[in-house]
Amino acid sequence: MTNYSVGDDWRIRINGREQHPLPHVHVQFRDGSRVSLAIETGALLVGYVSPRKRLEPVRTWIQAHRDALLTE
Repeated sequence: MTNYSVGDDWRIRINGREQHPLPHVHVQFRDGSRVSLAIETGALLVGYVSPRKRLEPVRTWIQAHRDALLTE
């Protein structure tokens, strides 16, 4: 498992041992909200956060680090 503390409001976790066909990250927000986002597209797979614009900096970070994340 790899953890990234990258935002003031959120952090990313990758569990490389999960057996899912779609590479994704787990995002936990400071208020306890949790979502899973696809690494390649940034699509919301599971979870809820409000307002949804809180996902934009996370998606930007994922896009900037996509290659490294896909090797985890």
